[in-house]
Order: sequence, then structure tokens, then C-alpha cells
Amino acid sequence: MKSSQTPSHDLRLQFIDWAKQHGHSPETGASLFVDMQTRLGLSDERPAEARDRLCRDLAALGEETDVAVQFPPIYACTNTRGEEYRYSLMLVIAEDSVEWTGRIWRGLDYQGVLTGRGSGPRSNYTHLARMAIERELNLAEPHYSGD
Repeated sequence: MKSSQTPSHDLRLQFIDWAKQHGHSPETGASLFVDMQTRLGLSDERPAEARDRLCRDLAALGEETDVAVQFPPIYACTNTRGEEYRYSLMLVIAEDSVEWTGRIWRGLDYQGVLTGRGSGPRSNYTHLARMAIERELNLAEPHYSGD
């Protein structure tokens, strides 16, 4: 029998796969995912209450250690033209430099990969990479590389 307190295992797995594919964390993707569902299959509660509970339950997956480790940090930015992007960031740190890879989404559409490298104090590597990616997203045609 399905619990009315937590989403079914299958729905959880579907959500996790969907969120990773579309550049969302559980927190940022739960509401959008639930909105996209055509049939919730929940108990007799009013739809708004059932929807809100499902959103909370799915967002809470990000607090579960075994789920949270599957998601890289997701950053959001709006470029100078008002276009909203999300991106994940992977850093490869060497002795005195860093290389980064950012996977970019706009809405639900995957845009591509932005890569770069830099050097300086290690404590600034994430900031350096984010500035470079967001500067690239301000261009009319960002220079995406292959995936």
C-alpha cells in the first residue's frame, strides 16, 4: 500500500532522473516536476494540498545524504538581456591552476558545455569559474564546446 506521507519509490526515482537531466537540484526542481505531472495518484485530499505535500517531500530529498551526493551545486544567473540560465560546475584543481566545466540549461533546454581554465589563489577558484561562465553567457552566442 502506498504511503500518503511520502512519494512512491518510482516517483522519487523519476524525479531524481528528471532533475539531474534538466539541471535542477531537488529544491529547485520539485515544484516544476510536480506541475508537469498529469496524474498524481495521491489520496482523497484536495489537489492543492496533495501537490504542496508532494513538492515538500521531493524537495526534502536534497537533504538525504544518499540522494544529495548525486547532485552537483546548481547556480542560477540572469544575463544582461534578461535571459535566465542554470549551470552546474565541475572544477579540476591542479597545483597552481584550475580547469572548469559548466553544463548550461535555459528553462528545460540543455544548452551545452562551457569550459575554461585559470590560476590564482585556490580559495577563489569557484568564484573565478563562475565569473568566466557568467561572462560567456552574456555573449549573444556563447562558445559552447562538445559534451
